[in-house]
Amino acid sequence: MFRKIFFSFWMSLILLSIYAISCAVATFIENDFGTNAAKAMVYNAFWFDLLHLLLLINLVGIIFIHKLFQRQKYAALLLHCAFIVILLGAGITRYFGIEGGMHIREGQSSNIVVTRDEFITLLLYNDNGKVREYQSFGVDFNPLLKNSFKKEILIENKKVDLKLLDYEKASNAMSSPVIKMKISFNGDSKEILLMPNYNNENVLPFRLGGEIFALNWGPQEIILPFSIDLKDFILERYAGSMSPSSYASDIEVIDKDKSFEYKIFMNNVLDYGGYRFFQSSYDEDEKGTIFSVNKDPGKIPTYIGYALLICGFVWILFDEKSRFIKLSNYLKNHKNLILVIFYLFIVHTKVFAEWDSLKLVQSIKDNSSQHSLLFGSLLVQDFDGRIKPMDSVAMNYIHKIIKKNNFLGLNYNQIFLGMTIYPQNFQHIKMISVKTPQLKEILGVDKNEKYVAYSDVFDKGFYKLTNYVEEVNRKKPVLRNQFDKDILSLDEKINIAHYIYSGKIFRIFPDPSQRTYAWYSPAAPMPFESKDIESIQNLLLRYFFDFDQALTNKDFSKADEDIKKIKDFQKYYAQNLISSKTKINLEIFLNHYNIFNNLVFIYIFLGGMFFILLFYEILSLKKTSKWFKRVLFLLIFFSVIIHALALIIRWYIDDHAPWSNAYESMVYIAFACAFSGVIFYKKSPLAFCTASIMAGISLFVAHLGFMDPQITNLVPVLKSYWLNIHVSIITASYGFLGLCFLLGIFTLLLFMLRNKKRKQVDQSILNLHCINEMAMILGLALLTIGNFLGGVWANESWGRYWGWDSKETWALISIVVYTIILHLRFISIFNNPYVFATASVLGFYSILMTYFGVNFYLSGLHSYAAGDPMPIPKFLYFFVVFTLFFIIGAFFKSKLKSPI
Repeated sequence: MFRKIFFSFWMSLILLSIYAISCAVATFIENDFGTNAAKAMVYNAFWFDLLHLLLLINLVGIIFIHKLFQRQKYAALLLHCAFIVILLGAGITRYFGIEGGMHIREGQSSNIVVTRDEFITLLLYNDNGKVREYQSFGVDFNPLLKNSFKKEILIENKKVDLKLLDYEKASNAMSSPVIKMKISFNGDSKEILLMPNYNNENVLPFRLGGEIFALNWGPQEIILPFSIDLKDFILERYAGSMSPSSYASDIEVIDKDKSFEYKIFMNNVLDYGGYRFFQSSYDEDEKGTIFSVNKDPGKIPTYIGYALLICGFVWILFDEKSRFIKLSNYLKNHKNLILVIFYLFIVHTKVFAEWDSLKLVQSIKDNSSQHSLLFGSLLVQDFDGRIKPMDSVAMNYIHKIIKKNNFLGLNYNQIFLGMTIYPQNFQHIKMISVKTPQLKEILGVDKNEKYVAYSDVFDKGFYKLTNYVEEVNRKKPVLRNQFDKDILSLDEKINIAHYIYSGKIFRIFPDPSQRTYAWYSPAAPMPFESKDIESIQNLLLRYFFDFDQALTNKDFSKADEDIKKIKDFQKYYAQNLISSKTKINLEIFLNHYNIFNNLVFIYIFLGGMFFILLFYEILSLKKTSKWFKRVLFLLIFFSVIIHALALIIRWYIDDHAPWSNAYESMVYIAFACAFSGVIFYKKSPLAFCTASIMAGISLFVAHLGFMDPQITNLVPVLKSYWLNIHVSIITASYGFLGLCFLLGIFTLLLFMLRNKKRKQVDQSILNLHCINEMAMILGLALLTIGNFLGGVWANESWGRYWGWDSKETWALISIVVYTIILHLRFISIFNNPYVFATASVLGFYSILMTYFGVNFYLSGLHSYAAGDPMPIPKFLYFFVVFTLFFIIGAFFKSKLKSPI
């Protein structure tokens, strides 16, 4: 009886559900109470280890009870065995691995590794102050629950009793917890107060029972049989920026009679003596380095498990006895019905009066359009050190100020030019977008105005928003209302406008001495010789003067020549920093055509056309024009090709894969959605069209405003080929699982349309069900492979492939969630299309949490959050209501058997 219950799929799903919920709760515990609390309550707790063991035993039992060997389901067998090997490898690492750090200053050496885990250490001293013996015990004190610690220790055959009397948690982020320990020895007792001692320094001895002892609460120190000498620490920054590009440590390993030199840097690891050394961080004065160090006996079995996992997933896609192939064969037998469904979806001196400013705008509009293109090709260095076309800088900042790329008939380059050359005129032009009536009232402008002028926020030089901005910044983000948000938004726009009006953003001149990679604006101090400063100022003043003259005489030849002279200056003094002309032109091309943003409408419109056709043909049983369907198909397919080319261009421009930040990854997810439809086209043109809608939605989200579309420099850890492998795979999985969400919604909608007269609807539901399950198998495969390859990246970069970071933990939760969904069919009451469609819709919320929620509501290595979380967006509530509407509406007509 026990065997039948424990080795059932019911038990598997229960254990997996408990596991996913436990991990989710742990991420919030870590965010609110710290990593130690999460480890003590969940990750390092005995019950969590026991849960891993129960999952392992359950998995092994199911393999034998369901006789995967005899049924010749070798692909599924290999996949499940891979998880067994991974769990065993993780267990070896958990119990026998060592993880810590080593800090070395230049010119010094060290052979001490300080562990990451905390210990209570009892030390016994000689009378001369030297340690005779010591013993350490790992601890995980929990600030949320009652803690206990009691040990009976034998030191030199003498018994010492240690007992925790009290634990007082830290009152705030600036304080530390305190514990009270009682030590008893030789009939004598003493109470000791301890605080965390992360440096293991200043350990205070005390006399007890005739001996000298000391207690320490902190990491354990491991003495290596060799030492590392730091010869030099090298930090490279991006040109003209304080942002680090890379950092490395030139070291010498000294081991008894032999030694050798080596360079450790990000993604280049030292393996020696069974230990791995990773470049982790460095001292603020850049004279010392910090290595992550680990000793991992579980690495080999874990990597073997990863390899088996990848092989298993790939094999499943081609194994004739796999679920994926069975679903594919079912669809082939209903090809005509699928085709029916497919067709249904798918210069700072001139001062002018107000009327002169408007006349100036008109003159710039009529005469400088062609010249503004040449101005846009001029190179400038942003504040992160990246050298880019002025076109990119102008587009980014003007859009932030006005919320448009064009205004008053001027393009963004013309507006930028006008603000730079004629600041006192443009400061009086109403072009800064404002929404809140209360804010307009404070500024003293008409409530019906959509825009305010830069001058409107100042009163005789006094900034009207000073007190309001300070008050809003003191509020937690979650407590800020719309007025508060508009205050901060307007403050940001005013600061950006100030940088333009003051000329500080005009960093177009490289260092003539070539001692630095920084570029300078004449409006800021320039550490050059006076002759160089004069030469630079003359170049810019001449350009401003000739531009002004050109507006009058309509001859921009001199202004064009001035731009070319500035370009020649840049090439002469910074040839090695300047990108090729092709890259510059391609970046401007992306700016002007705004391909990703324009694809939003195209994807959604074409997908919507197929949606209309779907309901027309299903409800009327009449076929639409084949010519019209083919045109829609070709347009969507052509859009996918353009999307791919735009991604390739962005990759080429910045020399790294275009998925290194939130915006880029969202654009790539949109491409993965569209591409997933291409993959399923032969099986189901419906998937192709549905993917078009999901791609459009993804691109729409990417352009909502809280993601930065700028092309930026990479942080050092992302300078790895693992970026291309890990991120591309895992974000592609989001595309497939997003497709599952939309297919689930459409399936539920068809359930709501079921009646006795529309029998064709049932077959459409079954076909959608098969496509949905196939897409989910692919999505889960990519998500799992991508997540574990991310572990390999982490292990090769900084020495640990799993640290329960919130992002990786929620990715694991998503893997568990979709594993549960795909295994629901093994329980008879859940083996129907309605349950699967509902689960595929609800399961996508774990992806939303993994991609968005962690970034903004939890802290961690992958998080963009900084302290207080953002308020929950209102659209999410509508999204939940939308989901429940379809689930509940379809429930009353949900009786339909699974096709296979």
